[in-house]
Amino acid sequence: MSLTANFDYCAELGIDLVRQIFHLAFKSEDRYPHNIGPFERDFTGQPVKVWVRVLDDDTDVAELSFPNSNHVLFSFPFEIRTEVPGAPDPALSRITMKARVEVPASISAWLEGETEVLGLSFEGITANAVTVVTLDGLPDIDASRFAETIHARYLTIPHTYSRGGGTLVLYDGNRDPGLNPPNAATPQEIQVALETHSNERYLKVVAPMHASVPAAGNFAAYGRTTFWRKVTSTSATITVDMTSVPPLPALQTTVDFDSSHPAKGIVESQLRPLIDGVLRGYGTLTEPGFDETGAEALLQAEVANYLVTRRFPIYSPQPLASGAPLTSPIGFTVGGSVFAVLLNRRTGTPADDHPPDDFLAGAAVALAVGRTKVDEQVAEAIATEFPGLGSGGHLIEVPEGSATLQTLSVVPADPGEHEVDRGHLWVSGTAEVHIDCWPDPDVFFAGPLFLDVHTGEDPDGGCSFTIQATPGEFDIDESCCDVFLDLIIPIVGWIMLAIVESTIDAVGGELVKEIGERQARHVEAFPPVVNGIAEISTCVTDLRVSAEGFVFPAQAKIRRLGESFEDRAADHDLPRP
Repeated sequence: MSLTANFDYCAELGIDLVRQIFHLAFKSEDRYPHNIGPFERDFTGQPVKVWVRVLDDDTDVAELSFPNSNHVLFSFPFEIRTEVPGAPDPALSRITMKARVEVPASISAWLEGETEVLGLSFEGITANAVTVVTLDGLPDIDASRFAETIHARYLTIPHTYSRGGGTLVLYDGNRDPGLNPPNAATPQEIQVALETHSNERYLKVVAPMHASVPAAGNFAAYGRTTFWRKVTSTSATITVDMTSVPPLPALQTTVDFDSSHPAKGIVESQLRPLIDGVLRGYGTLTEPGFDETGAEALLQAEVANYLVTRRFPIYSPQPLASGAPLTSPIGFTVGGSVFAVLLNRRTGTPADDHPPDDFLAGAAVALAVGRTKVDEQVAEAIATEFPGLGSGGHLIEVPEGSATLQTLSVVPADPGEHEVDRGHLWVSGTAEVHIDCWPDPDVFFAGPLFLDVHTGEDPDGGCSFTIQATPGEFDIDESCCDVFLDLIIPIVGWIMLAIVESTIDAVGGELVKEIGERQARHVEAFPPVVNGIAEISTCVTDLRVSAEGFVFPAQAKIRRLGESFEDRAADHDLPRP
């Protein structure tokens, strides 16, 4: 097992905590605006206005997952609204598409002011990296949309036509009430339908009219003309060319009068070419009508445009208690559910960096210090507490007695080592013990020490953390000197306190308050602020010892500038546009 890979320290966060940080960060409209636009776009030659809306609420939740060790995959609900300027009926030229997209963010570090931040960045994201998972709101080719367009276009063309002494009047309901004769045709209003012929779509239009032809025996009658025009779809538009008559014989223009006049058939056949000419005045009808490919392309482009400048901070390391800076944090995800932050590269180069193992074991947060760093910290703590070891020994005096400590080794060990079923510290060394049972005997001692953790609450309501060293079965070569255990246990307790302080400080937290006269501390295991967005309150709850080093599991609660995620959830006020 590798707790910290090729680094000294590692902090691991569960995916639920990372999600809370993201949701609270996403509430910051100054960083992550939810409504942007309009933008002017040229889409396949069609001028389009675009508005973008990103969602994150109870019904449309933005999500994240850990697909591999170097990326976090976001799932965003987006709404894209488009409008084609200058369309006959603007209400019909607006399309709102709703989609869920997946976009990978890279784990990276950056500076915000003088603060170094580790988080998730979309820098360099392109449309090709955006996957459209679901897409709703694609416009159907609806006949009613073309009907409204034709009604609007009717008002822009002549309604009365004369030829050879005859008159043709085209109606569309009461849109031109001054026509003579008044509209009494059936149907009274232009009607539109969509039909399929030879696997092609056609717009069928039935238009009411009146014709009077004095030269044809004073023919005068109401009737209707029926014509078809081909519907053509592109990735962004649906068009109908009213100037082009289909080649299919069954789709030629027809004229039908409600009359039994003998000249009815002659007038109908003579009017067909005139009506085809009149229809050219309608020109080409164009409606926005993205097909799935075109809609996805627009969505991918606009989502990439929105995200390319966005970054989500997760972790802001603080300097060590000594003031020494930490090296740039490196992030990985582990096992699909853990976000790991590695600090202080111990060996190798960035090319050698690799993820640690998952040591979270169900905790919200856990901190680890690697074995090499533990050994350094033990050596430093021993040298600080017992400076005389290198020059003849160090005198220890406690109420239980006194001894001259000559050598001391403290080594973390796995469960099962030394025939001990718990992770422990294997303590060994030599000393000269000053007691009455023997004239200053020299003793060798070796045995396990267990680090028992006790948590509680301090007077201010915060959490406290106590390490108590408990001996296992020690081998001491002078049996009457068992009192030596009473000397060595506090020694190891002092060493462990120094290691805990160093470890917690190294990953950005702080030891706030000493409780009583023993080794109790209020321990903040994680930086209290994530770059001004979220405040994390943590309490170390345990200490796990192994040959790989130490692990400090912790509880965590996150707040956004004084208001907790839980508070917002209880008030049904989770982030939303």
